[in-house]
Amino acid sequence: MLSDQEQQTSDDPADAVALGAGDRVVAIVNPGTRAHLGRITAALLDGAPSGVVVDIFQTTRQGDGRELSLAHGANARLLIAVGGDGTVGEVAEGAVEHGVPLGIVPGGSTNIIGRELGIPTASGRAIALLYGKNRLRTIDVGRANGLLFLHMAGAGIDSLMFDLTNPRWKKRVGWMAYVPAAAQALARPAPCFHIRAEGQELRERAPLVLIANGPSIIHPRIRLDPSFEIDDGWLDLMVATATTPIALARTLGRLATLQLRKSPYIQRVPARRIEIDSDPPVPFQIDGDVALQTPVTVTILPLAIRIVVPA
Repeated sequence: MLSDQEQQTSDDPADAVALGAGDRVVAIVNPGTRAHLGRITAALLDGAPSGVVVDIFQTTRQGDGRELSLAHGANARLLIAVGGDGTVGEVAEGAVEHGVPLGIVPGGSTNIIGRELGIPTASGRAIALLYGKNRLRTIDVGRANGLLFLHMAGAGIDSLMFDLTNPRWKKRVGWMAYVPAAAQALARPAPCFHIRAEGQELRERAPLVLIANGPSIIHPRIRLDPSFEIDDGWLDLMVATATTPIALARTLGRLATLQLRKSPYIQRVPARRIEIDSDPPVPFQIDGDVALQTPVTVTILPLAIRIVVPA
């Protein structure tokens, strides 16, 4: 965990990752990335400053990024996640635990975390950023039943959508692969949720419950609410109560026109602790990976991680 002094100074432009001889970099690579794996590996090794040791580990299953970052991140100067938002969220576990900065080389279908932070989507440019001129941005981290997420978590349509998406299409066409899965998810009956957040108690039949640390969903241009911040010490709970076709269409229309916060079918509660249960139990996603099932308790770790971003 970061000290108070580190948290206060880590947004200073002078605070950056400047690698030198003797430093160790640990890169954790998801081989399912949409980017060219061989080219990325070569760039990570060949582009490193003289004398820097680069260790590269590949994941083989969901959860490997978490285990590898915890096991190998202790003596690293920099942890690098190569993959999509789910991989980034997993590698963040080691970065938070060991107080090591996190670098991101986007390679997933959406890469919302990297895009929100201005990290180049081209792998070569992202690696050059890590080894060159950069700065550190400190942001909040969410924790759901012990698992960390950087951007978003939720249950309902989104978790079903991620669960139903064909992984081969996801690798080939990116975020467009979610469209048919979303249509299937919308056809499912809405569960009954029981939610406690900041002294409020909600009981709603809802097709979607989201917990946002960042403002976007699926694609950076699709914003839930422009006022959401990733470094304000709060999570933003959003409960969609639209259950009829007309209400759902109106809610999606608000989302498409970036006016979701004005929808009468959206309840929003800024919170630092959120307890979610449902009948029946439903899958729960964190940063695009379905890793849990309700009931879930979500809390926030304010300013818990430093991420390498463009100077």
